Amino acid sequence: MAQSLSRILLVAALLMAAGASAVLAQGLRPEAVGIPAAPVAVQTAGVPRLAAGIGHTCALTADGGVKCWGANGDGQLGDGTTLNQGAPVAVAGLTSGVTAVATGWRHTCALTAAGGVKCWGWNDYGQLGDGTTTNRLTPVDVAGLTSGVTALAAGNTHTCALTAAGGAKCWGYNLFGQLGDGTTTNRLTPVREGGLTRGETALARSS
Repeated sequence: MAQSLSRILLVAALLMAAGASAVLAQGLRPEAVGIPAAPVAVQTAGVPRLAAGIGHTCALTADGGVKCWGANGDGQLGDGTTLNQGAPVAVAGLTSGVTAVATGWRHTCALTAAGGVKCWGWNDYGQLGDGTTTNRLTPVDVAGLTSGVTALAAGNTHTCALTAAGGAKCWGYNLFGQLGDGTTTNRLTPVREGGLTRGETALARSS
């Protein structure tokens, strides 16, 4: 199972880096590494929303809970372990009350019905927003964002939230200025994006 998942992740990485031709050049046809040639049913039902990271996927259930599956080396599935999972597992403490989910490279965040944000998984650059660089195997609150958030988006190693007032706050990796605070300093907690203070209504995922 682990070897098959590793090969699948390699195919995914090659696809992202150079497209399908790179996969074929490596002799790794999707069907040869266990990737179905046609869609298969995921072992869950009643899913209104999905979010896919590099090696893991998460679903918002009809009950407002979150289930995730796939790679879990940094705890990005949120089940309290670092075991890869081939079928959906419930995220600890999030069986209801969630309205949206966003996946980064190896971290995941959820928006609660109360307007708060919780994140889990890889945290080397502060992308979980809890003021540390400690990986989290279960959800933790994002500092200062326990209410008032209306939308959520996750890049590979940073995360952003849209507030009810219409401004955006971001945290995590900032080498290229992706947090929008006028610096290239990584941020372990949310900072206000300098040019967006009101009127914005949506966020989009980026790398």
